Amino acid sequence: MYRKILLAYDGAPYTAAALLQSAGLARLCNAELHLLGVVTTSGSLGIAESVGTSDVWGMEHDTLRQILETTARELHSQGLTMLICVREGDPATELATYAREMAIDLVVLGHSGKGVLPRWFHDSVGVKLLDLLPCTLLVAQAREE
Repeated sequence: MYRKILLAYDGAPYTAAALLQSAGLARLCNAELHLLGVVTTSGSLGIAESVGTSDVWGMEHDTLRQILETTARELHSQGLTMLICVREGDPATELATYAREMAIDLVVLGHSGKGVLPRWFHDSVGVKLLDLLPCTLLVAQAREE
């Protein structure tokens, strides 16, 4: 069914359900799991980079890489085949580009629970991906117990 699964992951609480579901699907399908983190180079992070004296994008990149490496070690110890990557740019564009480059079959995102106005003002990554992806998109949401 799925040979390569891409998880957009940054360690945020809303991505926990996506992590569980993508790992479960990778086990079921004996698929390769790709963890991709994207350092957003626009918006408030872009402003901080342009006016600050420190390398905000570099620090964000290093933090994200550490999160991905820790998560990959945990999943690898459970028998999953893992690849990790950190990119910079627009999240939807970077996810779609990576999916094409790596021949990904399924992209998994976590649902952030943003309301309608925040999604409208900040552009929903999931909505953008519907037009950009060459494969299936799964939006994972935590179950309320």
